[in-house]
Amino acid sequence: MEAGRFIRAKTIASAWRRGLSLIWREGVEVRDERGTLTRELLDLMIVVIEPYLDMVPPEYSWKAERLEEYAQQLISGHNPGFEYTYGERLRAWRVAEMEPLDQIDYVIRRLIASKDTRRATATTWIPPVDASKDEVPCMILDDFKIRFGKLHLVAVFRSHDFAGAYPANLFGLSRLLEYVSERVGTAPGTITTLSISAHIYEHDWDWVSEILLE
Repeated sequence: MEAGRFIRAKTIASAWRRGLSLIWREGVEVRDERGTLTRELLDLMIVVIEPYLDMVPPEYSWKAERLEEYAQQLISGHNPGFEYTYGERLRAWRVAEMEPLDQIDYVIRRLIASKDTRRATATTWIPPVDASKDEVPCMILDDFKIRFGKLHLVAVFRSHDFAGAYPANLFGLSRLLEYVSERVGTAPGTITTLSISAHIYEHDWDWVSEILLE
């Protein structure tokens, strides 16, 4: 199987279903480092054109309250006892004794200073920390650009649980994009994800197959 597939979808729900179908049809069986069987597709890029329409697929297990809580953790950096959260890495990135760096504040300041900047990028990966950890971030980079009058977001995932996490990830990213857009004074635009390993875990195969048969 060759790496690299592309989907351009109008909504999060449509992107999720089309992504599931593509992984299901073209993915190959791969065991991860824990020995868990997955069906995997490499380098899947998805552009969601209207991320604020049809945001939550009705088949998805997470409901509105849980999704909003997840989104607020992403934006605020609050860590309710987890080893890490994406929000914590974005709002308080730090190594050893250095002062925490609020990367979202940095992104906002960059965008306000220059509407054409290519430097409004935030990362969750901390090499000196994550090189020795078993639990490491799946989403490793968020990049913001203002083009054609809108603010667009690209997120890179080194590993992406597509069945279980994609809708929640996109819901949270849509709220993050909205948060930055309001402070920059620019309308939110598209959200693009690059999933280096887009996969479906074996324990989700039955219900994914049911969704795809509907």
